[in-house]
Amino acid sequence: MKKLIVFALLLAMNACGHIDPSITDQTRIYSDPTVRKSPLQVAVHPKGRQYRPLTAYFHPFIIQQESSDYAQLSVTFARIFNNVWLEERLFTTQEFRPENTYQGVNTALRQARMRGADLTIVGYVPYFYAGHTLDDTAITIQIDIYETTGGTLLWTMLQSGRIESRLPKDYIYFRHEFRMTDAPFDMIIRSIASDMAIPLKSWLPSPDADFAFASNARDVTASLTGAPAPAPSAAGQELPPETPAPKAPSGPAADLLRPQVNGVNLDIQFDFDKDTVKPESYPLLDALGEALNSPQLKGRKIIVGGHTDMRGDAAYNLGLSKRRAEAVKTYLVNKWGVAPALIDTVGYGKTRPIATGATAEDMRRNRRVEIRLAE
Repeated sequence: MKKLIVFALLLAMNACGHIDPSITDQTRIYSDPTVRKSPLQVAVHPKGRQYRPLTAYFHPFIIQQESSDYAQLSVTFARIFNNVWLEERLFTTQEFRPENTYQGVNTALRQARMRGADLTIVGYVPYFYAGHTLDDTAITIQIDIYETTGGTLLWTMLQSGRIESRLPKDYIYFRHEFRMTDAPFDMIIRSIASDMAIPLKSWLPSPDADFAFASNARDVTASLTGAPAPAPSAAGQELPPETPAPKAPSGPAADLLRPQVNGVNLDIQFDFDKDTVKPESYPLLDALGEALNSPQLKGRKIIVGGHTDMRGDAAYNLGLSKRRAEAVKTYLVNKWGVAPALIDTVGYGKTRPIATGATAEDMRRNRRVEIRLAE
């Protein structure tokens, strides 16, 4: 019976560690460290959900505890955290500038405005202790997220994490030892960043939603409302080509928390390196205007997103795509009487290609205009 108990215990420990068997000495079992965390505290959060994909500027952390290596630690901690949120794909673009030193929230907001970011992310480290491989390692992180234009505080989240140093346990037949990682702060910060990404995902839409292309008002209306396209009423009129429904955002299971947004892609073409709509794209804009004045969409808010192909500078393309979205808005307002307050615009530049090739057709598909329903 004792042997069975020992064998079961060895199997349980092996599931989370490594066994070093020995005939002459004690068998050694090594377990990797685990991160112990406090519950995530969300002190400030916005009401409702965000339907417009956002861009973010990530500032280096502010170390509030006295340290001889303040500047290096602030960058190191922030870089680890920033990389996790990049992997989570929370924002359309997320810029981290390690060279910017903290001179107050207003300075951080000004730096974010210069880069055209919608959000300013500022992190604080009120406490940390480095035990390395010999002692406990612990850190507390607070993340504040501001709306860049007005400086409104949207989010405040706080969480602590710890990796504990544990003494070996001797069970006569075997010895259980706990291995400390060489990068404890990396483990803790990544775990905290993943936890803090969860409430943000429930607030933000997926920046990678893959919408269908539409070529007439009926299909635009169906894609934006999420309803099947109605059959034509005229006798003998041909049915429109079948349009696939918008695809759900891809990604890990946590992405299911994101707001589900209806949208459509339009193959609206512009003059090279300009924000002037080509005349051959006017019928497509007219189809969009007709759809927005339909009973199903009249008075509802939309987001017009501009995309460019992969050629050119990233920052320049962001500005160009924003101007192209504005050109679409101007057309809808002037010709179709859509209220300006019902149209929001955003530029994605070349950050969200739907075709990865370098052919002329691939580049044309990437130079698209995306319409999302903003509610």
